[in-house]
Amino acid sequence: MAKNVLVLLLGTNDSQPTDLYQDLQGRTAQAKGEALGVHVEVVFCSGFGQYRVVRKRLSETALPLHAVITEPATVASMELILKDLKSRTGLVLLNAWDPLVATHFAEWSPGFPIGTISMPHLKFGELQGRQVSSVVRPEGRILVVTGPSRSSAAVERLQGLKATIRPDIRVFDTEAGQWSEGEGALAFSAWYGVFKSRQETIDAVVGQSDDLAVGARRAATAVSNPEHARMFAAARYFGVGVVPGFGKERVDDGTLYASIVAPPNAGMAVELLHRYWGEGHPLPQRSFTDVVPYPPSRGGS
Repeated sequence: MAKNVLVLLLGTNDSQPTDLYQDLQGRTAQAKGEALGVHVEVVFCSGFGQYRVVRKRLSETALPLHAVITEPATVASMELILKDLKSRTGLVLLNAWDPLVATHFAEWSPGFPIGTISMPHLKFGELQGRQVSSVVRPEGRILVVTGPSRSSAAVERLQGLKATIRPDIRVFDTEAGQWSEGEGALAFSAWYGVFKSRQETIDAVVGQSDDLAVGARRAATAVSNPEHARMFAAARYFGVGVVPGFGKERVDDGTLYASIVAPPNAGMAVELLHRYWGEGHPLPQRSFTDVVPYPPSRGGS
């Protein structure tokens, strides 16, 4: 009998994926399920809608639920989902970790699989630091456009970059409110409002996502000061993502100098569950996807 897995991903109020990465997550999970004979149901929703979907799905006894794979929209919704699923089914959390999760894991029924798969945010930053260091001139200056500081991903990526970048390079940073192209442009403009009176040269702009990097470039090359506009046009731009349909194409067409592949991990979660059910392999409490530069020749090693 095929196992039934609910894949609950970040979506809009009309049940659409929030971005291309979430869409890729869903398609990857479905493809892996088809290949392994696992029935995968993908649902996109936001906030407490995730909790409502879980509650409804658990009540459908005609189609028993064997595991949930979810990227929680909020810590609060994650807590509710953990409490509701405990001792009732398996669970894999994607790109989410909180100290309270370990408590739930310790109390989870040994008869159900549980684990997490996350992006290696610190390593993303470390690789960006090496990428930038390999091309920026001595005593160079760079701008890092970070995600929101409330996000542990943004904090870890900045820490990783600062840990590996050459010590002679000066790092400026500006915070975006969200991980979007528009917010990348706004974050750059806010920073440039102070910078524009200075005489320093910016050699590179590092976005913590491809969207942020592209948005920052759009705003940077459109500044009214012609000398600064030429400087930002000559700068090199770095990102994270390489999602087909956006980031990959922006590196291929030269908009971004280099990026780092952030592979979808929902398919990996389906595979780990399948191995547990078929061979009894326990899920790792914490596992991480790989870090791969794009293009490979610009890894900065």
